[in-house]
Amino acid sequence: MVLPFPAQGHVIPLMELSRKLAGHGVEVDFVNTEFNHDLVMEAMAEKGAIPDGIHMLTVPDGLGPGDDHADIGKFVKDLPAAMSGRLEEMIRSRKIKWVIVDVSMSWALQVATTAGARVASFSTYSAAVFALRMNLPKLIQDGVLDESGKNKSNMSMALVTLLHMIKVDKD
Repeated sequence: MVLPFPAQGHVIPLMELSRKLAGHGVEVDFVNTEFNHDLVMEAMAEKGAIPDGIHMLTVPDGLGPGDDHADIGKFVKDLPAAMSGRLEEMIRSRKIKWVIVDVSMSWALQVATTAGARVASFSTYSAAVFALRMNLPKLIQDGVLDESGKNKSNMSMALVTLLHMIKVDKD
């Protein structure tokens, strides 16, 4: 099973990964929100059929028909509660052994594990953004960033992150 964060910059890379897996004979259940599913299916109709071995499945996203899908704050807040139950049910009923989860959907790792699947994270971010995201707590703890995420140093965030990742032996 593959679970992208429901945004174009996340869905497309995970669909490409799914195509590669299916090309090697792996059956892939590609899970998308009901709203995004329609957009993906429309795009796929223009490009050609979905490859054999990829099964398109949907889960609710917690937003109603009149809600603004561009309101990322509400969307991200409501997504775990809206998707968790259906996602766990799908993993159990389809006897899914592995779930590849977009790192932006980290809450789904626990859902998949609880349902008995093994998990892997997939990042659609650049290595620099991923490193920054993984090191945010340490950057705050070390006083480089304040609690709101504001840079308290004069260095670029890329350099700050890199320096915190490298261990320098002073002896």
